[in-house]
Amino acid sequence: MRFAMLLVALAALTAFQLTQSESTRKEFPISQQDIIKIVDRHNYWRAEVNVDPIEWSDEMAEVAAKWARELKKDGCAFYHSDYGFGENLWKGTTGYYSIEEAIDSWASEKADYNYSSNKCRRGKVCGHYTQIVWANTQKVGCAQVTCDGYTIWVCEYDPPGNWVGQRPY
Repeated sequence: MRFAMLLVALAALTAFQLTQSESTRKEFPISQQDIIKIVDRHNYWRAEVNVDPIEWSDEMAEVAAKWARELKKDGCAFYHSDYGFGENLWKGTTGYYSIEEAIDSWASEKADYNYSSNKCRRGKVCGHYTQIVWANTQKVGCAQVTCDGYTIWVCEYDPPGNWVGQRPY
């Protein structure tokens, strides 16, 4: 009897989670094709430095959608959340850039990262790149929002990277 009640409870929880994800997907539509592109592009850069592949996470996509919603409410603002996950943000003119180009723009920071010193070149940013290739990061989820002629991509990473004093890989 307890087992049957446990199964009913698990089924209800699963149905709730699916409803939540479907709701988010309607508000922040990301196609299965885009999900594949996101994971593949991250894994392209991770493979370059022999880091294990990353996987898609609906949970991280929910977190990304929550932050994208906040940015839109704040007048299409562009700043990081304090959710405690790794996070990359990208903003570009709607219709001109693909998600692969957004990810590649983060990864282009590789040119400014020195693995030996574990530092960025003076005056440069490389934390987006190091988050992409952070060896301990296992999951990524992203969402996009469009406002004022711009598309903002938010990607969340779990576990987060960019720990001071640690190398990404």
